[in-house]
Amino acid sequence: MPNLTFFLLCLAWLAAMAAMAAAGPLAQHVWVFSVLYCLAFGLLAMLVHHFPQDLNSKGALGLILTLGLAGRALFLFYPVGNDLFRYIWEGHIQNLGFNPYVWPPDSAVMEDVAQGELHLLWQNINHKELSAAYPPLTLLLFRILAALTLDPLGFKIVLVGFDVGVIIILALTLKLRGLRPSRLLFYAANPLVILFIGGEGHLDAMQVFFLCLGIYLILRAREGLGFFSLGLAVITKYLALIAVPFWVDAPNRKKSLTVLIPLFLYLPWINGGTGLFKSLAHFGTGMHYNDSITALLRWWLGPAALPVALLLLMVCLVWIYLTVHDQLRSVYMALGSLLVLLPTLHPWYLVLMAPFLVFFPSRAWLYLMGAVVCTFPVMARDFESGIFQEIHWLKFLEYGPFYGLLLGGLVREGLLLRERSFPRPRSISVILPTLNEAASIGRCLKALQNRTGVKEVIVVDGGSTDDTRKIAAGCGARVVRSRKGRGFQIKAGTLLATGDVIIILHADSILQEGALARIIQALAADPCAVGGALGMRFEEDTLKIRLIATLNNSRAFLTGVAFGDQAQFFRIQVLKLMGGYPAMMLMEDVELSLRLKDLGRVLFLSNGVSVSGRRWRGRGFSAKLATVLRLFPRYLIERRLRLTDSVQRKYYEVYYAEN
Repeated sequence: MPNLTFFLLCLAWLAAMAAMAAAGPLAQHVWVFSVLYCLAFGLLAMLVHHFPQDLNSKGALGLILTLGLAGRALFLFYPVGNDLFRYIWEGHIQNLGFNPYVWPPDSAVMEDVAQGELHLLWQNINHKELSAAYPPLTLLLFRILAALTLDPLGFKIVLVGFDVGVIIILALTLKLRGLRPSRLLFYAANPLVILFIGGEGHLDAMQVFFLCLGIYLILRAREGLGFFSLGLAVITKYLALIAVPFWVDAPNRKKSLTVLIPLFLYLPWINGGTGLFKSLAHFGTGMHYNDSITALLRWWLGPAALPVALLLLMVCLVWIYLTVHDQLRSVYMALGSLLVLLPTLHPWYLVLMAPFLVFFPSRAWLYLMGAVVCTFPVMARDFESGIFQEIHWLKFLEYGPFYGLLLGGLVREGLLLRERSFPRPRSISVILPTLNEAASIGRCLKALQNRTGVKEVIVVDGGSTDDTRKIAAGCGARVVRSRKGRGFQIKAGTLLATGDVIIILHADSILQEGALARIIQALAADPCAVGGALGMRFEEDTLKIRLIATLNNSRAFLTGVAFGDQAQFFRIQVLKLMGGYPAMMLMEDVELSLRLKDLGRVLFLSNGVSVSGRRWRGRGFSAKLATVLRLFPRYLIERRLRLTDSVQRKYYEVYYAEN
């Protein structure tokens, strides 16, 4: 029965796609086309949900590839977009000896060229007053294809070939990452991709092909070839440049230089001078369409909108670089940040995000790919009257739910699929690393007594010379000894823990009433969440201390990176998945957060733990704060570049020397 359901869904999806192709171009029957487009997206989600799980990987890939090819074949004779006429024109004039970066289509020099059979093609070119804006690899492809044929169908077939290549690369990458092949449907059967690549014939398929190939090769440890492919992606369409820095680290920095090799393709065009980027600058700064954030900035700030948007983009990229260390996820987030801050967002630009839906099937981005239907009436108006003008109220339907889903993902899982989910937790193991905590530990342990869900309390001592161990044993805790160093001690405790959830508590902390029950409830409500941290407050109530607590809680909520005094917790099942607890002398709390983020969703539960402010008392507050603010980003950068040592001795020495 499940296979029959999937078969019927395939037929329904193909019928919707066939009806779309027959109704094209979209501007001619806009309302019928829009309904069919939305229906196809709904069927896509159902196809993924009902994909037969009993198929082996080869069978699954064959089925998906067949469906994807069938969908693209239906659009083979769909009317091409106006951009494709420019591709043909710029390829043809190169073969006649003209530089497309110098001579725009409407220049007097081009009058003799735009005659005869080329006149109709010339008439369909947009922005004839502008010279070429595409990078040199794209122009090289245009030239080669124009030497073979001036038929738009020939150009489209080659671009669809790149598109099919993307499907194959994504299938290989899914296998490499151990993910289900059904996810491939998010690209192979994506109506937006098929419409704007297989139908209108936009060159974005070429950019996506080289981008995905580069990522796959780097993941396969073929860094030299991988960065070379990323370089090809950049000089196909410049948007791919955003992805490059997220793959560079210390071990591959020399091989990463191959990303520069494709730049030699600029050499034949040097005589074009500033014309190489003249039209690109005009498109980027002088035009806007279907934008969201930049539209608001333009309304608010006027001419300053673009610099502010660029600043926002840089802030987003730095934040992603520092706090999201899964390279694939960070590229996905970086490209998403770029797209929402562009002054022009044509629907086919979203093809750049479609491959990442395979790995991160975001509700928000899938919605936006469907919601570009709100731009179709603009195209219809242009088709009927020749007037291209935005219908601004439609942006609320397009972007309102999109940003709602995007922001909702900060609070609740924003993905449609997860490969991994966990059983409902019922018990908690509390682990306390200690070193001469006789003054604090009794109060901490007594607050844990008779708490619902606590299966055991494990105190791991690093060699106390006071009564820490005696007091802990008297409070009913299991006391063990370990090598000195908080990370080493906590790791030793995790090896003994038997609860469903492990929580790390510092001896000078007090868990608030109900905090443990909230942890169990939150993890039960979100089976995909791997762990998280609690909101903290200091027992002292001074302005400086409140500032520290606010910074801590804001960082944990916005980035998912918590410090040790925020009562970090995680499911016991993830210990093996993340290679065990990080045995480090310092920064073990930050490292734990980053490893948890790589595995899945992390939670932040407000108002959970009270902490002594003893470390911030007395003189030197500013120096202590400066040390934390210096070491924390330094560790994130060095970890990202793979420059850190395994136990972080240097951080330990610097931190305790200055505190």
